[in-house]
Amino acid sequence: MCLAFPGIVLSIDGDYAKVDFGAGVVRDDINIAEVRGVNVGDYVLVHAGYAIQVLDLEEAYNAIRYWEENLVWKCERCSIAYECPLGSIATARKGISLGGDGKRGHES
Repeated sequence: MCLAFPGIVLSIDGDYAKVDFGAGVVRDDINIAEVRGVNVGDYVLVHAGYAIQVLDLEEAYNAIRYWEENLVWKCERCSIAYECPLGSIATARKGISLGGDGKRGHES
């Protein structure tokens, strides 16, 4: 199964974009060469470092909401969530802190 995550394009340099996935996760090496018409401020769906689709706002918000709702439940129970980017995103968006054991610490 393949997973793709939405992020907002912060800047573009040739075939690469700096994309913010939220919760402090920003990557400046997302390849956008295969997606036409990507602009700063667009949401893109990213898989394995490649933008695969430009999303409209409704699609982006729906995808973000889906990941928040479904990842938090799993990440709260995962023993490596504290060292996983997905765990960091999911739990930070919900204000949940995980300790080094992956167990729930405190909520903000």
